[in-house]
Amino acid sequence: MRLISQKGLRYTDVKYEDGIITIDGFAQNGTNVMYAWDNIKPDEAPILMATYSSRRKAEKVLEDMIKLYGSYISCGGGPGILQGSGYQQAFCFTPPKVFRFPADDEVEV
Repeated sequence: MRLISQKGLRYTDVKYEDGIITIDGFAQNGTNVMYAWDNIKPDEAPILMATYSSRRKAEKVLEDMIKLYGSYISCGGGPGILQGSGYQQAFCFTPPKVFRFPADDEVEV
């Protein structure tokens, strides 16, 4: 799934599966949601994805992100199979998964 920062594509677009999301509750300007790569290198600092006025809002956004990530159905490839009455397996595909961090005032707790 692609994660788009609160400020949009122009700022940060990362792959969810390649990193971890954390909540930094000690930020001076609110609660920050940060992204860091799984294979952290010394020269790669975590990326600011969003800032919220409360930890509860940040947690709500992460809950929504997890629900979206788990809501897609994917089907393996292969030909459709005809059965007795001519029924053919439904065509399935994995749609693109994108989550954009909402603005602080768009989050209801």
